[in-house]
Amino acid sequence: MKRTYQMLCCTAVLALLCSCGNKNKFTVEGSGLDGIDGETIYLVNQSDRSQAPDSTVVVDGRFRFSGEVREGWVALVSGSGFGTQFIVEPGDIHLTADSLWGTPLNDSLFSFSIRTMSQVADIQQEMQPWMALYNTPDEAQRDEAEKNIDSLSSIATGRMEAMLRELYNNNRDNILGAMALENLVQITMSFRELDSILSVASPVVANHEPLKAMHEYLRQAEATSVGHRYTDISGQWRAADGTLSDGKLSDLSEGHVTLVDFFASWCGPCRQEIKNNLVGIWKKYKGKGLVVVGLNVWERGDAAKRAEALKGTIDDLGIEYPVLVDSTRNATDAYGVSGIPQIMLIGKDGTILGRDLRDKDIEEAIKKAL
Repeated sequence: MKRTYQMLCCTAVLALLCSCGNKNKFTVEGSGLDGIDGETIYLVNQSDRSQAPDSTVVVDGRFRFSGEVREGWVALVSGSGFGTQFIVEPGDIHLTADSLWGTPLNDSLFSFSIRTMSQVADIQQEMQPWMALYNTPDEAQRDEAEKNIDSLSSIATGRMEAMLRELYNNNRDNILGAMALENLVQITMSFRELDSILSVASPVVANHEPLKAMHEYLRQAEATSVGHRYTDISGQWRAADGTLSDGKLSDLSEGHVTLVDFFASWCGPCRQEIKNNLVGIWKKYKGKGLVVVGLNVWERGDAAKRAEALKGTIDDLGIEYPVLVDSTRNATDAYGVSGIPQIMLIGKDGTILGRDLRDKDIEEAIKKAL
């Protein structure tokens, strides 16, 4: 009798342990992927990029992943022409190219995406005729189109911001709240607001790696915003013959009004600003106390390919002002730069006078500074 009781107790404990394990189990099943049979699909942890991706092969338009999860994480399933973001959490998760369901947070995420699309559908439709006029050769029509596009974009952004704030407030203690806050930061949020939110946030939100990276980016942008002293940048000056020599931004900027252009050879808007504005500005103001520096960042490929791409850009666009190559690849981090071109004006005393300068605003800022 005693032995039977002990066996029953062991069985009960094992059942309890299995039950606990099952509570943490997840499956991800995809379907409707006809046309890519035999191709590999990857499951990527976007919350923690250090985690190696899982992979499987599509068979009959279907794929499946499974595993255990204790804390939810943001995932991306990606393959040839296919990519879906969702949350890995305990339960059976189902997804297709245009739907997601099966677990509480994923149901909420998909519902949010549907409501988001409905909120901006009318704006997208209203924007279409203005987008058609955006590249018209008629300057007056182009200016009118740009004005209306900016106005409609502002309305859409406002709606999205309100919805994301609601989503965060309803999910402060889970990974969906972290996703909402991450997207909100990308739309519009200052360092001070994010810092205030994270200081009282739940652990799952405060420890979300993408948010921690954004927090640091905004901190750097705040520290190098207008009115603050510029941060020096080490790099390599490119000579006319293509040779490089170690140097710093301060080699030329100290005591001068300095226009700094963060650019890359592959960046279309960067090339446009250089061709339409910066080359002409340098020629016009180089004898009037202005220093122009091209800061080459984010070039792709190995050293030889980066050098070749930069040479091609300098030759094509007629760049004659000095170019500092960001050999450390840390310049954009130092200034919290997430997109290029980033055109910045520094005063004679080293104070940053302007950031995010574009088009006509560049010369207007220079006139005030000289």
